[in-house]
Amino acid sequence: DSLQVEPYACMLRKDDPQFQALVNGVIGGMMKSGDFEKLYTKWFMSPVAPKGQNLGLPMSKELRDNLTAQSDKPAT
Repeated sequence: DSLQVEPYACMLRKDDPQFQALVNGVIGGMMKSGDFEKLYTKWFMSPVAPKGQNLGLPMSKELRDNLTAQSDKPAT
């Protein structure tokens, strides 16, 4: 069986634009600096404690496209 591609999101209060700006800034900064990809590699492409299992899930084209575009909209 293979995994399906599904959109996901961070849930925020819709009436809190300051918090949304903070979250967008932090995640956007991680995307620009390469930290987002490093975290992805750590959790999905490397051995994870406590048993050292490796999920071996390469980043999808859609997620990589979103990182490149630095967008909060799903890749098409």
